[in-house]
Amino acid sequence: MGNYCQQVEINDKDFASVSIENRQQPFLVNKFDTKSFNLNISDLRQLAQIESLNTTKSQSPDKVKKVPFNLKLHRKRTLHFETIQDSNVQTPTSQNRDFFEFPNGVYKGQMVNGKREGEGQFFYHDGSCFKGIWKDDMANGYGKILFQEGEIYEGQFENDQQHGYGKYTSNQIKYEGEWKESQPSGFGKEILKQHYTYEGEFYKGLKHGKGKIKWFTDGASYEGDFFENQINGKGTYYFPDGEIYIGDFKDGYMHGMGKFTWPDGKVYEGNYHKGKKQGIGKLTTYNLIYNGEWYDGVYNGYGTLEMQGKVIEGYWDNGIYQK
Repeated sequence: MGNYCQQVEINDKDFASVSIENRQQPFLVNKFDTKSFNLNISDLRQLAQIESLNTTKSQSPDKVKKVPFNLKLHRKRTLHFETIQDSNVQTPTSQNRDFFEFPNGVYKGQMVNGKREGEGQFFYHDGSCFKGIWKDDMANGYGKILFQEGEIYEGQFENDQQHGYGKYTSNQIKYEGEWKESQPSGFGKEILKQHYTYEGEFYKGLKHGKGKIKWFTDGASYEGDFFENQINGKGTYYFPDGEIYIGDFKDGYMHGMGKFTWPDGKVYEGNYHKGKKQGIGKLTTYNLIYNGEWYDGVYNGYGTLEMQGKVIEGYWDNGIYQK
């Protein structure tokens, strides 16, 4: 059975020995019956410093962060990996020495029976240019294409599509790895300038499967499962201030079972819901252990609190012990 507890309001006038820094309004604490629990002013001061024991006004040191995964930077996209299928016409309209004119551009290179075959270079009317190996009038093999906006792809082609191993570079993004049907598919490395570097699996242009990402802005990083460009599944997230979360994720949130460790040795292990402690969990710090129910990041429901050899057992409401 737990000891009797009532919620009271204290301020410096009531307890001159209790120091509460930078607080203009009265601070709510749990004052236990000293006759049965043998608490003194020193114990009360320690209670006022316990994370998650008081009202939500004192929750900021114990709040769990949402994974700062910027979905806009990982939106579904093709990155303008344009194909050159529009060059696939039957015959050139005219020939001028080594140049062959097509409806959409000019070709210079080897021809067999009116089709591009072997090494050749194609200059598109929109300013793009392809140079590489042709077969059956299509880009097949190794080649390089310069798009009109300055983007460059260099690597393998198959039937006019980026397919195989290749490198893509623009003024914002660099990708090197495997391709399928003109989209990153397989293993690759992507760098978004001034934002992040990602190395891992791709599927149809999206980060999908196993991978690791590191943000340049604050040094945070994640390694684990991705699903359609979002953190989903199991993984490990390293926060910039040294905190570490290992466990389940859903849509970029800590969600499910997980373990959160702080640099000072504090540990929470239990359930999460959309980035907050919720369900059954255990919090261990240097001076207390709470094991029980949580809701919205605070003690809520039935639980036990152990501190300095004493055990408080009972029900909590929004971080406040009831009875």
